[in-house]
Amino acid sequence: MSPRFPADEANVESAIDAVQQALSIMHNGPPPFKWIDDDGKSPLACYAPFSYTPEMCKQFFVMGKLAYGAQGVKPRNRELAIVGICSVLDVPFIARSHKAIAEGLGFSQEQYETALAGRVPSDLSEEEQAAYRLGRTLTGLTGRLDDESWIELSSRLDKMELVGLMHIIGGYRWVALLEQVNGDYQKLE
Repeated sequence: MSPRFPADEANVESAIDAVQQALSIMHNGPPPFKWIDDDGKSPLACYAPFSYTPEMCKQFFVMGKLAYGAQGVKPRNRELAIVGICSVLDVPFIARSHKAIAEGLGFSQEQYETALAGRVPSDLSEEEQAAYRLGRTLTGLTGRLDDESWIELSSRLDKMELVGLMHIIGGYRWVALLEQVNGDYQKLE
């Protein structure tokens, strides 16, 4: 099947510039994952649809830079929430991309794979366990968060960290949707 979001139909240059600049800031240099095809003109996975809305792309990455910045949530909590999302949704690009980020934050391959399989990894603090559970819980949430979950999560995460993680999870649900609609999983193998 031909690509759903071919680069030759979009404002790719503008989006590529925005993504490249943002990822460099977020990762303090080149990102530890491939986000653009070898041709240098065709964004992969969630980045391909972003090429059709470069202004939206730029604004999304304003939030992304905040989330990854010094004032954002704790990096390990962020990655645990993201792998929590990946354990619920079929998003191979996000899962593969964040494995390298997680390893850079000290997570073992076993911890990452355990989390990706939907189980809380060993050797995490209570706060980290809550961040992972929050990623899984909010990804599947279709109605009001139940009181029991709220009490558990809010007792292990302070409200600023909890709300910051909610923003991260919401942003990655958006990115996950773009990856899923793009559906070009063959390029990722």
